[in-house]
Amino acid sequence: MEIDKAYSPQEKEEKIYTDWQKKGLFNPDTLNRKGAKAFSIVLPPPNVTGTLHLGHASMLAIEDLMIRYKRMQGFDTLWVPGTDHAAIATQNVVEKKIYNEAKKTRHDFERDDFLSLVADFAEKSKETIRNQVRKMGSSLDWSREAYTLDEVRSKAVKKVFKMMSDDGLVYRGYRIVNWCPRCHTTLADDEIVYKETKSKLYWIKYGPFVLATTRPETKLGDTAVAVNPGDERYKDMVGKKYMIPGVLGEFEITVIADEAVDPVFGSGAVKVTPGHSVVDYDMAMRHHIKVKKIIDEDGRMMANCGKYAGMTTFEAREAIVKDMQAMGLIEKIDEDYDNKLSVCYRCKTIVEPLPSSQWFIDVNKKIIKKDNKYFKNGASLKEVSLKVVRDGEIKIIPERFEKTYFQWMENLRPWCISRQIWFGHRIPVWYKKQKSFLVMASRHGEAKNNHEKLLNSDINYRSYTLTEKGRADIAADAERLKREGHKFDIIFTSDFERTMQTAKVFAEAFKAEIIPEKRLREVGMGEFDGQEDVPEGPFDQLRNNFEGWHHNSPKGIESFDSLKIRVESFLNEIKAKYPDKKVMIVTHGDPLRIINGYGTDFSDEEIFNLGFPGVGEQIWIDLARKKERVVTEEVLDSSEWEQDSDTLDTWFSAGLWSFTTLLPKDWDGKDFKSADMKRFHPTTVLETGYDIIFFWVARMILMTTYVLGEVPFENVYLHGLIRDIDGEKMSKSKPETSIDPLDAGNKYGFDAVRLSLLIGNSAGNDIRLYDEKIESYRNFVNKLWNVARFILTSVSDISVDTKNLVGDTLADKWILSRFNTLKREVTRLLDEYNFSLAGEMLRDFTWYELADWYLEIAKVEKNKDAILMSILKEVLAMWHPFVPFVTEAIWSNLNQPEQLIVSAWPETQKDFIDEKIEKQFEVIKQITVGIRNVRAEYNIPYSKDIEAIVAVNSDAEMIESNQDVVKRITRLTEFKVVEVAKGTEYPQPEGYVSGGTFSLGTVFVNLSGAVDLSKERERLQKELDSLEKYLSGLEKKLSNDEYVKNAPANIVEADKARQLESQEKVTSLKAQIAELK
Repeated sequence: MEIDKAYSPQEKEEKIYTDWQKKGLFNPDTLNRKGAKAFSIVLPPPNVTGTLHLGHASMLAIEDLMIRYKRMQGFDTLWVPGTDHAAIATQNVVEKKIYNEAKKTRHDFERDDFLSLVADFAEKSKETIRNQVRKMGSSLDWSREAYTLDEVRSKAVKKVFKMMSDDGLVYRGYRIVNWCPRCHTTLADDEIVYKETKSKLYWIKYGPFVLATTRPETKLGDTAVAVNPGDERYKDMVGKKYMIPGVLGEFEITVIADEAVDPVFGSGAVKVTPGHSVVDYDMAMRHHIKVKKIIDEDGRMMANCGKYAGMTTFEAREAIVKDMQAMGLIEKIDEDYDNKLSVCYRCKTIVEPLPSSQWFIDVNKKIIKKDNKYFKNGASLKEVSLKVVRDGEIKIIPERFEKTYFQWMENLRPWCISRQIWFGHRIPVWYKKQKSFLVMASRHGEAKNNHEKLLNSDINYRSYTLTEKGRADIAADAERLKREGHKFDIIFTSDFERTMQTAKVFAEAFKAEIIPEKRLREVGMGEFDGQEDVPEGPFDQLRNNFEGWHHNSPKGIESFDSLKIRVESFLNEIKAKYPDKKVMIVTHGDPLRIINGYGTDFSDEEIFNLGFPGVGEQIWIDLARKKERVVTEEVLDSSEWEQDSDTLDTWFSAGLWSFTTLLPKDWDGKDFKSADMKRFHPTTVLETGYDIIFFWVARMILMTTYVLGEVPFENVYLHGLIRDIDGEKMSKSKPETSIDPLDAGNKYGFDAVRLSLLIGNSAGNDIRLYDEKIESYRNFVNKLWNVARFILTSVSDISVDTKNLVGDTLADKWILSRFNTLKREVTRLLDEYNFSLAGEMLRDFTWYELADWYLEIAKVEKNKDAILMSILKEVLAMWHPFVPFVTEAIWSNLNQPEQLIVSAWPETQKDFIDEKIEKQFEVIKQITVGIRNVRAEYNIPYSKDIEAIVAVNSDAEMIESNQDVVKRITRLTEFKVVEVAKGTEYPQPEGYVSGGTFSLGTVFVNLSGAVDLSKERERLQKELDSLEKYLSGLEKKLSNDEYVKNAPANIVEADKARQLESQEKVTSLKAQIAELK
């Protein structure tokens, strides 16, 4: 038959893919296998930020292999395609584009107009990605394509957010977050990259301490010094307060003891800046230390930083260090300190931890969901996410990454899900619009109980009036407020004597009405009432155990809950009744904590930690900041409601990907149920890079178990990173090492690219890729084509019956045994996700056993059409998941009833497997190789006939019966088999040389008449002399210690390899010369 002499992937690949897709062969509905066991994968969605890279290509090759293999096995297979809106990344690309083109930022556009630009970019990018994915041969069901920001996924995101809000898992909180000053948004812990760098370590004089820090500019936000509880050096200082000299004057700190402090670092004492360090913030929360924010969202020092305000943190560091040196506050500076910088994973800007109001998911809160098997008895998201992997419901491949998963999940903090960007799923929370209502709240002036340092919460102690100083201070405040232009209509005041007197001073100044209010009274002090008010005294100690009095009243102290309820009910009431009045509030310290925290996202403990103004100090609060808030899946009336401006972390929607992709395009948004979910969920495998296990894998497990009560997938297969020939990470900055999979595919064919990414690529390990490797697999694809072409042009009938195969010769029986062993082993390896080893076995069989041996034998042994056609069809089927294009192209010449993509996976015929036959043929191979080696060593062309003797200690009859094959493929005129007793040697005949020993004996080849022995000895001696001279020079070079020490390591290693190779060649040449004497 006629078949193209050479395979041209450029001509074949696109046509083949178009034909597959046109016939619907990727769609499980077309194949109509409902009821069969399902095998499903959802494609990890590429970001709509550009083109595919090698990581994507590796992912596509591996996943397509799995899908094609299972499709051929008769599974009901589904591979769902899709793309990710990649919120921050995509917005950054468009922002850079509009700035480069028009010098504009997104803030120069209305939000909807900017989002329209991003959507246009994303749509164009999606089409580019689709085309690139198709080129890789990916058999995705395009009829089910999804996008993380499309209508169905948007409905799902809103629904899940509402579910989590109703279950108390989603909350708004004021917490320290990772902030990117460039992207102007929060980042999750796993969106931070740690960059090793050298920096300065400053040793600063700090009151009674000397502290080491890399960030002296944050001293402006210090509120404590922390030491380890076991550090004897500082045990007498714990709990005390100190005034610390600073560049803006003295400030107070408290010494705390915390296990987080490493007593070996620096002096063992560390400055605590709760507003700008996650570790320090956690310590502050544990010890009720005030949080002071000094760095803003632009990465600049705030107004509370005096003369340093407006400076970047780096500018402030230089200025502050200079000023501290002038003040003698710098003891020394280490110039070469190893430091880990936190940078944004997208733009590589240094991340600034800072406190901010954000939306979080509480991963530690236990919830009960009666209809969810994981939560029916109460569990947290974290607990369930750990359980399903520990219990084996989800298997991670390779297993060693389970430990990594557990470590990360066990240390999981509340997940910050809000982002301050425009592109993405807007948070489905709405706030009731309302006018600003600014009130001033003042603490009473100094009273006698303050002066005498006595605790008082008893309304009957009327003698605790203002001191003269207290009256004078309030009068001065009133005059200042009048000068500033403030006016007040009503003054609400606690009905204690000291607050009433304070209110009267203000009322006289502003001609305001006074309204006494019991709800503004001092917090009840119980048994401590009337006792001495001392820092860290019994009253403070009891209340510093916040959990002890949060909901309870130890020793008669009024609980925080009670205080908060009464104060907030008052604020809610005046907000409703007096919206047009100018209102002042006069009260005590603890009620002022509540007022200060009113309408904020602070937790109760954080409100307590705010502290309160000093005696006679005022604060201004906009009561409108407490807004009516609704979480809803609906769009509300914009004239009355405004939606939260933040968007959700892109991993929130990505976390729902395994099941939202299985919802129909007309999903009504009610229940997470569909025919496809019932048919294909949980999905069988999630295949992705090991570097994304925290970003995505953990999020999907966490979200899916919560929403559906089932795991998102049964297996997680993790592939490694693609590295260059030297094992380095590929980079655009090194274009000579960076390979574009599309360019490589266009040059060598995409089958070759796929093979280069599959063979040698084991789960969880990095793979090296370089141009020569892809080229070598292009050569193998051509080899496969040539093998098929030889068979198809050799057989007399390509439609020969292949159902009842019979092996007539040893070679037939051997190839049928080897091929069925191959089928068994490749099937096992693919089932075990060992794709590389399966490919290596297939390659070795195709190239060496089939092409090098059986096809050579087929040229001299006839009547092999049935075996050749059977093996060809089945070897194509087994290669198809690896190299779909070339195999389908060959298959099209076989007159088969269906295309290869939907043909059956070959079944192992165990009856053909025969180890004895394989061992016998191995003997024939060894004899043949021995004779071929002699021809090669002595340059004997195949046009010259030679003779051979084989001396064996057994199986002489078997060898004799197959001598015709050996003679014909090695061109022997005579082949003699001699059987010798075991343990005896057959003497080497004169004129013969050894072709080597093998399992049963020795091969001898007669050189008489084929080789001029004297000339051959002369030639070999010259080669030996030259090689020994070269080897001597090489050994002299390597004996030079200076050379070995100073030369590049790869050059030295190459010389050592050449030395070893030369030594082996010298030994071989000497043996050959000895044989010719």
